[in-house]
Amino acid sequence: MKQKQNYLTLNRYTTSALVLLVVAAASAVVMLHNNKTEAAPSVKPGVGAAVPSKFSTTGTQGWWQGATNKTSMALFHGHDCFTSVEYKTGKVDVAAELQKQQDLMTSAGYPVTLGSTQTLTLQTAIGSEQYDLHQLNVMTPVGTQALKAGQEFGYVQLANGYVKVMAYCDTSDQLPATIPALQSIKFNEAK
Repeated sequence: MKQKQNYLTLNRYTTSALVLLVVAAASAVVMLHNNKTEAAPSVKPGVGAAVPSKFSTTGTQGWWQGATNKTSMALFHGHDCFTSVEYKTGKVDVAAELQKQQDLMTSAGYPVTLGSTQTLTLQTAIGSEQYDLHQLNVMTPVGTQALKAGQEFGYVQLANGYVKVMAYCDTSDQLPATIPALQSIKFNEAK
């Protein structure tokens, strides 16, 4: 009988200890949760959210969108060609920018010949803007690093800045493939 009484006393202590342990664990969880909730910084709406790009594309067959950030976007067509647009503030001197591109190539030892010029449009949030797309053919001298031989540059002046349009292909014969991609780009802010 004494053994049964000891067992009951031990069982009561074990049960009480178990109940206390569960209550202590539950209290600890509640305290941690409350401290975590109180210590969490308040997030203001829009803070830390990604800033949308000034550019988008309606898409065109065979091209896919690459790197895009707030002020630029790239489109790719295999390894042969890619296009890029970039928004910059201020006014642009188109003739000076084109000359700068030619001078950069020739000073690096790559002869440049001018190709044709095409008039394209850039879609904006409130309409379309025409610009001239100037083609360059870059020759790679023997023994130098090969560059994309077909290059195009265009500049679209807007009210508070401009869009620089660039396209590059392995050969200048491939440049017409860039036109649908460039025409699919939209500038998402008012002129």
